[in-house]
Amino acid sequence: MHFALLLLMAAPLPPSSTLSGSDGTLSWVVTADGEEVRLDGRSPKWTVSHWATPELTPLRTRRTDEDGATVEVAYSDTGAVVKLPKKTVTIDQPGLWDGDTLDVRLGALVARGTTDLDFAALDVANAKVYDFQARLQGQETCGSSPCSHIRVTLTGILKAVGPKWHFWFGADGQMLKFEGPIGTFAVEG
Repeated sequence: MHFALLLLMAAPLPPSSTLSGSDGTLSWVVTADGEEVRLDGRSPKWTVSHWATPELTPLRTRRTDEDGATVEVAYSDTGAVVKLPKKTVTIDQPGLWDGDTLDVRLGALVARGTTDLDFAALDVANAKVYDFQARLQGQETCGSSPCSHIRVTLTGILKAVGPKWHFWFGADGQMLKFEGPIGTFAVEG
């Protein structure tokens, strides 16, 4: 089992979040239903429904882009099978994160005090796996609440040319602010 996923075991789930930005809304609804956790996300570019174990180990994902293209992913202990609109891709790499839902996974880790980690995530939109690193940038204030600023980057040669994602999480793991390629979003208030 991947180290970062082990850290999530027995962690409370982060709360749902709704952030607003000039391009629309970024939201996560986190619900637990016995043996599974469901993460429903919405951004100006996509919607996603993801199912995971209570430890947030990925089980399956359904993502729909703004143009209506749908991708379905089935995760296993050995990797994932990705059904793209025109082909199916099998990925043999254990311990993958679901790239679309890493916001919630990072929030759960921050709530447990883990802020620096390396992980591999599946880009659901194109069935490619990328290596990432998350690093604490410091403690800040988001509105009137303390928050942890986490920067996520690609690793290796892609680190210099790839996008950067910035997340701000409250102590309970709730996402309070996000800056990345899809825009800047923050909790109102």
